[in-house]
Amino acid sequence: MRIRKLEIAGFKSFVDRTVVQFDSDVLGIVGPNGCGKSNIVDAIRWCIGEQSAKHLRGKSMSDVIFNGSDTRPAHGMAEVTLVFDNSDPESAAQLPLEYKDYSEIAVTRRLFRDGTSEYLINRTQVRLKDVTDLFLGTGVGTKAYSIIEQGKIGLIVSARPEDRRMLIEEAAGITKYKARKRQAEQKIEQTRQNLLRIGDIVSEIERNLASLKRQAAKAERYVSYRKEVEDLILHEASHKLLEITVLRQREQAAHRDFGEREQVARTALGTREAELEVSRQEALACEERAERAQNEAFAADNEVRTHEAEIARARDRFRHLEERRTAAAREQAELERSIHELTAERAQLEAQLGAVAEEEAQESELALEQHERLEEVRHGERNAEQELTILRKRAAEAAAAVAAAEATLAGFDRRMGEMGQRRVKLEDELGRLSFEGEDIERRRADLSREAAESAGAKQYATDERARLDAELKTLREQAVTSDRTVEQAKNELNQRRNRLRALEELHTRLEGVGAGVKNLLKTRDPALLGLVADRIEAPAELTAAFAALLGDKLQVVVVSDLERATALLGELAQKKQGRASVIAAQPLTPLTPASSTPPFPEGEGVIGPLIERLRYAPEDEALVRALVGDAVVITTPEVGARLAAEGARCALVSLDGMVFRPDGTVSGGQGDAIAAGMIEQKREMRELHEIVASKSDEVTAMLEAQQALRQRVTDVGNALERARSEAHQAELQLLTAEKDLKRAEEQLATAHKRRAVVDQELEDLREHLDMASGEQDAARERLDQNRRKLEEAMGGQEHAEQVAAEWRERVLAQQSIVTDRKVRLARVRERATAARSTVERLTRSCEELRGRIDRLDKERTDGAVGAGRAAATIMLAHEALRRAATAAHTAQATLTDARRTLDEARQRHALRESGLRELRQQLTAITEQLRKHELALEKLAIEHTHLIEGVRERFRGLELHMVMGDYHKRPPVEASHRARIVELTELLDRMGPVNLDAVREYAEAEERHTYYAAQKADLEKAIADLESAIAQMNRESKRLFKQTYDSVNARFKVLFPRMFRGGSAELRLTNPEDMLETGIEILAQPPGKKLGNIELMSGGEKALTAVSLIFSIFQHKPSPFCILDEVDAPLDEANVTRYNEAIRSMTSHSQFILITHIKRTMQSVDVLYGVTMQEPGVSKLVSVRVNENIRRAEAPPSAAVA
Repeated sequence: MRIRKLEIAGFKSFVDRTVVQFDSDVLGIVGPNGCGKSNIVDAIRWCIGEQSAKHLRGKSMSDVIFNGSDTRPAHGMAEVTLVFDNSDPESAAQLPLEYKDYSEIAVTRRLFRDGTSEYLINRTQVRLKDVTDLFLGTGVGTKAYSIIEQGKIGLIVSARPEDRRMLIEEAAGITKYKARKRQAEQKIEQTRQNLLRIGDIVSEIERNLASLKRQAAKAERYVSYRKEVEDLILHEASHKLLEITVLRQREQAAHRDFGEREQVARTALGTREAELEVSRQEALACEERAERAQNEAFAADNEVRTHEAEIARARDRFRHLEERRTAAAREQAELERSIHELTAERAQLEAQLGAVAEEEAQESELALEQHERLEEVRHGERNAEQELTILRKRAAEAAAAVAAAEATLAGFDRRMGEMGQRRVKLEDELGRLSFEGEDIERRRADLSREAAESAGAKQYATDERARLDAELKTLREQAVTSDRTVEQAKNELNQRRNRLRALEELHTRLEGVGAGVKNLLKTRDPALLGLVADRIEAPAELTAAFAALLGDKLQVVVVSDLERATALLGELAQKKQGRASVIAAQPLTPLTPASSTPPFPEGEGVIGPLIERLRYAPEDEALVRALVGDAVVITTPEVGARLAAEGARCALVSLDGMVFRPDGTVSGGQGDAIAAGMIEQKREMRELHEIVASKSDEVTAMLEAQQALRQRVTDVGNALERARSEAHQAELQLLTAEKDLKRAEEQLATAHKRRAVVDQELEDLREHLDMASGEQDAARERLDQNRRKLEEAMGGQEHAEQVAAEWRERVLAQQSIVTDRKVRLARVRERATAARSTVERLTRSCEELRGRIDRLDKERTDGAVGAGRAAATIMLAHEALRRAATAAHTAQATLTDARRTLDEARQRHALRESGLRELRQQLTAITEQLRKHELALEKLAIEHTHLIEGVRERFRGLELHMVMGDYHKRPPVEASHRARIVELTELLDRMGPVNLDAVREYAEAEERHTYYAAQKADLEKAIADLESAIAQMNRESKRLFKQTYDSVNARFKVLFPRMFRGGSAELRLTNPEDMLETGIEILAQPPGKKLGNIELMSGGEKALTAVSLIFSIFQHKPSPFCILDEVDAPLDEANVTRYNEAIRSMTSHSQFILITHIKRTMQSVDVLYGVTMQEPGVSKLVSVRVNENIRRAEAPPSAAVA
């Protein structure tokens, strides 16, 4: 499972997609500090699952994404792909089953700027756990021995023994067992928690079984007692019903008289209320006029403040312009001084230049004189040479042949040497051109690919920019629409809330409720639970029917404690604060036996029981049944008349409010507006609460969506800017790539042409060498003949040669003098040239300063114009301020007049309101009398209803008048009769709550107990199985650890003295009795030293010891690959050689990636990658096959010539 390829894009300093081919046994990575070498190690570690940003040399995981440079924008994603070779069956056997059949496995990790992370295996998205499981037991991992980071080699030696144990565990392949063990222990803990919960459930069920058994026996006794007491209660209720009927007839007559008087008072009250509404409208109109006047005054004040601010801004501008003019004048004066100083300096230099020119002329004359003397000496030399030539000519005839022959032979030797050297140079150049041609060809292919990628990137960026532009336009339109929609929803919500607050205020003031009820509720006694109208709600279509059926009962107060309520009513009577009626929240009414429940009428026009269409809390069911009973809703009064004639035994109420009662009474006519209003008000409040809650949620969702949409607009806008920048960057990259590609093609054509020329020249040179070799042999023969003749002809030319030598020495001396004069002249001329350059520079500086003075003049002129405009603006603003102040004064006067009118209107409204209160007090007195009789009727009606409904409720729909005839035949109720009811009731009360479903619940509890007992047994078995599996894994881990430890220790003992060229070392367990937790100590003794504390070893010794241990582990179980980051840095040259030899010896089983600065290590690798930063902040890779280049460089010259 060696690494075949690494692809990096956007990771740290590797901005562009970079591919690293790992197609050799030993690969080296070199480069200067800070160029990004270790980023390659970080990329590999990150790809195989590293989760610690600290281990990746960052603060957060987002630091691995390229964060931009001076020339490159930041990237939004980092991506690293590792491609592994899985063709080896032995390494494939260690992988999970689903990956064994793949010949190549690609692991990819991506991280986006928003924190989203992706893992892929063979382009299929997986979890992080799948990636870590893939490498378990292979020696590869973020904490395994396959990656030795920069500066961490020494930590292997200095680490705690328990930490050092991890190396042996990884080599033993037990990390996967430890991972499975952790999972099993987690499952055991979860299973034990589930077992505890199920144990609690089983214990609770067992406790309930005994209780349910007792409850079932108690329920049987309860049913027997209840039947007897119900019969006695029906007997008593029948006689009580006759008594209530007589009392109701008396109270109804008095109630009608006070009702007529109340109607007259209410008519007068309506007239006064209309007048009060007119005065209120007048006051509102005055308020509107006052508000308009106030708004006008505010607007005038705002205009005054606006003009004052404008004057302040104009004054600031005027002051700023004056300051700039003053500054320009000061700068102009300084520039004038600078020009004066430069002019003086230039004049001084021009004077110096004149002196230098004179010195130059003098030196020129002296040089000329010495040159003339040199010509004279040379003339003497020529005369001597001429005399010598005459003497030599006398011997020339004798030496001509020798000289000619020697010259010819020397020429041949020189030519042969030159042609040989030329041939070597041409062959070297031919080799170099071949290498350069291949390099240029590869570079052209790379540039072609980069140009294609840049063109694709440009097209993608252009398309992305167009898409984002369209999306941004759409989002902005959606944002406008969303703003309008949110505003409309807010307005609607505010309207609903205002309506709800108004209704709640009316409900709080108890509008339409009698004075007695109001005074009773004002006591806020805990026993008072509220009005009946507040606890029952009818649909809109049944409002009239429900109000007609209950009528004044809607104002009855529901109480939790009837005795306390009775005391409160007594206090109400004592204080003469009106009357009120109460009803218990849980009325004690008998139930009718199921066999006596009257059937509900059926047929056309019957809607159904009213109680089924009402809304109420479950705890109010008894109260609702006591008030509503078995009343049935019908469509029209005609249906009610028909059903009553047919003998219907329940109350009938039509949709328009006509009531047919079982006793034969029919109620109809104009409904009670107050009762209907209370029902309608309660229903509307509930609906408004629901609507307000729904609308609030809707507005909240709209606001969140609006915020998300705005954020999306911002994000898309930012993305559009990035896309524009990327498109521009891609276009620049494409132009650069095309230009580089064209340059490479030109270089390649030039190299091809030059190679053709060199080939032809080399061929011609070989032909000339063959010809010159033959001619050289003939010249040697002629030379031998001519030398014998020369010995005979040599004569007396020694004196002439001595004279000529003297003249030559004089010429050389004079030449030295001339040269010295020329040097002096050159120095003078150099000083003159420097002075002229300085004068020219000062002249240019003066011109530049004068240009700056001209610009400052223009700036001062412009400042004066701007100051004039600012002054004009101030004058105009003062005039506008005066007009605005006048308008503000007028608006304030209008506001004062409007407020005075408003106060008068409010006084009139207060007088009318006072008269209305007096009339209401009169109406209240009449109403109290009316309510007195109403309360009596209500009390009797409640007693009648309670009696009827109580019987109906208690006896499951039984109508009392249907059975009262049977009970009237019995004797009246006696004391013994009531005593038996009390006795049975007390007996039932003493029994307490009875669970009538106890028998069914007991059976269900037994079934649940059986089910959970089986579940408990299954969980106990699962825990035992998991504990057995953990024990098995512990045994296997101990065996593998001991086996691996012994093997690694034996190899370490051998490898250590080989690396150190002597000494000894071994591993020892800190706790041999506990193989699962024992640590590992290193005992090392370098050659020539005593065995001592390993911490006292030098850095190089520690590094070499750690390398020996790592390589021992590799010999036992080679990791598919190993990354060594500057591990050889502490080693000396000899140890580096042994280090490289050890690596080379293990390449048959492992692949090594070395990051180094050591030359010897660079020479030992197969492929060398150079990491550079030609562009600041951006890493690039360059590869070289080192071994081939070294072999080529070390080849002998003869082989190169051949």
